[in-house]
Amino acid sequence: MKKFAKVTGLVLAATCVMGLAACGEDELAIGKEFVSATSQLDALTKLDKGEADVAVIDSVMAGYYTSTGDYADKMTMVDGLVLAEESYGIAAKKGNKALVSKINEGLIALRETGYADLLAEYGLTSSLALTADTTDPYADATDQSWSKVVSSKKVVIGYTVFAPIAFTDGGELTGFDVELAEAVFAYLNAQYTADIEVEFSIIDWNAKESLLENGTIDLVWNGMTITEEREEGMCVSVPYLYNKQCAVVLKKDAGKYTTKESMKEAVMTAEKGSAGESVITGK
Repeated sequence: MKKFAKVTGLVLAATCVMGLAACGEDELAIGKEFVSATSQLDALTKLDKGEADVAVIDSVMAGYYTSTGDYADKMTMVDGLVLAEESYGIAAKKGNKALVSKINEGLIALRETGYADLLAEYGLTSSLALTADTTDPYADATDQSWSKVVSSKKVVIGYTVFAPIAFTDGGELTGFDVELAEAVFAYLNAQYTADIEVEFSIIDWNAKESLLENGTIDLVWNGMTITEEREEGMCVSVPYLYNKQCAVVLKKDAGKYTTKESMKEAVMTAEKGSAGESVITGK
């Protein structure tokens, strides 16, 4: 697919301090200690380095990294263990319903065309959350958020490295969400005779709400789990992908960690502010 995005050089410094959290066993839902990671890929890096025993990440990412690249021979998903089921959504600043309405419109329009092709390209066909009955809850929105993007001729999308959702291949940013965002805005540009450029900016995931609020980015489009808390604090699109939280371990430990109970004495890791962290901490 033709790339529409201009990848910026902006990198926001991570604010979460890495290291071992002094959490007692009774303070965690899974494991005895928690190691915070700056990204889901960083969680796998910590697992590889022996800084953690179990990484809790999104199944769409786990499936990719346990079958492709350097980690394929080292890591595996814990078979049959589903820690949480969820849906992904795209987020804008709270109140920006008109902008999210256009995102919803694009997603719904592309469901049977480029969307299906992308799902197949990235091995996510079974993860489609949109149905023929999906409707836009913000169709009647009248705020100025969409007009503002049209006037500026640019939309800034915050992302983190999260294959197959967003990653660099041959020096070029690509991935399912990257290409889907480009396709949605290509559709919107044609539909509304607009000239909106898609610009991607790598972010600290734990700061996504504040970055939306202060206008640094316009959208978070990066496999974001929809939760009640996020829907209260941001304006969130219709669900577009299904996902599960799963546990990844080193292959040598596959027989050791098979259930949540077997992870009682394990050092756990997940991305700061992620659904994986919530699974581990129970918060």
